[in-house]
Amino acid sequence: MAKPTKPTRRAKSTKPTKRAKPTTRARPTTQARPTKRAKSTTRAEPTTRAKPTTRAKPTTPPRQAKSTEQAKPGKHAKRARPTKPRKEPPRTADAPQPPAQETATLPADRAADIATAAIARAKAAAIDGVSPTGPVPLGSITVPSGTLAIFDVGLMGYLPREALDPMLICAPVPGDRALALVGTRVGKGRFAACWDHVAIELDAPGHGEVAHSRKLGEAAVDFGRLICMDRAAIDHWQHEDSLDQLADFVFWGRDEAALARALGARRLPPGAGDGYGWTDLPIAEAEAKADRAAALKSEHKWQLTTELRPHSHHFEALAAARASPSGAGVLEVGGARVMLWFTSWGDGVFPVYLDADQDARPVRIRIQLAPAESKAPPGAIARPSAW
Repeated sequence: MAKPTKPTRRAKSTKPTKRAKPTTRARPTTQARPTKRAKSTTRAEPTTRAKPTTRAKPTTPPRQAKSTEQAKPGKHAKRARPTKPRKEPPRTADAPQPPAQETATLPADRAADIATAAIARAKAAAIDGVSPTGPVPLGSITVPSGTLAIFDVGLMGYLPREALDPMLICAPVPGDRALALVGTRVGKGRFAACWDHVAIELDAPGHGEVAHSRKLGEAAVDFGRLICMDRAAIDHWQHEDSLDQLADFVFWGRDEAALARALGARRLPPGAGDGYGWTDLPIAEAEAKADRAAALKSEHKWQLTTELRPHSHHFEALAAARASPSGAGVLEVGGARVMLWFTSWGDGVFPVYLDADQDARPVRIRIQLAPAESKAPPGAIARPSAW
């Protein structure tokens, strides 16, 4: 009767553990490989497909707008073409004239200033009995070292000596006698009263006729003046240091009257120049006024020029030149007599020539100031070894 225990075997057949393999079936993770399917995101690259923005580039209104903008002027241009010529005549009568004057008047104004100043000096010279068109004696210089230097002395306030030397036009000259300087005016036309040239006479006037010329160099001018002096005297020149511990402070320009009211300045005395200011002030007081003027000029944006003038060699030479009808001032420096003179043409680059006679003997050193080159036929002469 114990045989009915066989159901235990059946119970083995149940093997629930094997049936419990639905866990393996329950690999939803493997089935849940929709993650791989989720790569449909890659398929679902509607974003990439949704790059209608890239496709929408043709819809970029700017390009179409440009075409519309380009089209607009075309339409307006056709309509505006008849109107533009109608507006141009009044503009040519009114508007373009001021700019045309600005572009052409800048040199014209400078030319007018040059001509006016030269005529005024020529008239002053005529009052003194000097011919306004003939040769004008300017004075004389001495060159004890025998080497003459011609240059813009205003550069000495900005260049050290080693940088100044290349700017010098040097030539050997007689050192045992005084050398006369003579200026010759243009003599005709608008600039008749301006200097055609200024010459340093090396021979007695009228003793030699110029037959040949040799160019010595070009004098660069940035301050409207030149100086003829012994090269050795340059070492004794005091350009900015006051010789008597006094100075002048002056100013001029469009807003000079406003600054004069603010500072209580008066018109400069005759011979001191144009504008307002003070003369013969102690250095410290003159510098204080210059600082105050600079502050007011910056604060109010006034248009004018201020200048502090210590009583230096440069100041003394300029004062003598301003007081002279011919615009040339003489001064003693380092045992030599030097001369500063105004070009009458302002700034520029002026050629310097050595003129000689038929026998190649030096006659004069000529600074050609008029725009045209020298009328003397160019030629080459030997550099003299002795005088």
